[in-house]
Amino acid sequence: MPVRPTLIALLALMAITRIGHFGSAVSLPDASLAVFLLGGLWLAGWGYYAVCMALAFAVDFGLAQSATEAGWCLTPAYWGLLPTYALLWQAGRWLRRWPERPPVRFAVVSALAVTLAFVVSNATFWAFSGLFPEMGVAEYTQRVMGYYPPYLGSAALYLALGWLAQRLLTARRTALV
Repeated sequence: MPVRPTLIALLALMAITRIGHFGSAVSLPDASLAVFLLGGLWLAGWGYYAVCMALAFAVDFGLAQSATEAGWCLTPAYWGLLPTYALLWQAGRWLRRWPERPPVRFAVVSALAVTLAFVVSNATFWAFSGLFPEMGVAEYTQRVMGYYPPYLGSAALYLALGWLAQRLLTARRTALV
């Protein structure tokens, strides 16, 4: 598995924004959702998924040593990020089928993938974290729905920038030929 500039760029984006998510001086929204979808699109191989997952875990584990919020997320439900991010990675791999990637198809597939990731992530957190023993599914769902708009919005921002960057690079390559 060769180290590619795309991998380095995605890892840097995830590290910078994931660290900033827990109170660092950088206050950009977490780009992890978009990184996993774009990684599936641009890198495809599951070995690259494992590298991205290892970085996500390393950042979270490192932050858990000093940031209370990060430690709160490291529960027995943490494994739920594996299917959450794998779902996004697979959506990116599926989008590879259309080299032109029309914006509507890209937006719809991305929004559906991010929505399913939200459901998987929150369902596993509710079921396996041990933090909600008295809370039923309906109450938990009602409480977490407030997190959905920023979850979708920040992913959409990075995905739109990724789609635009790919269009610009493709146009540049075409112009050079």
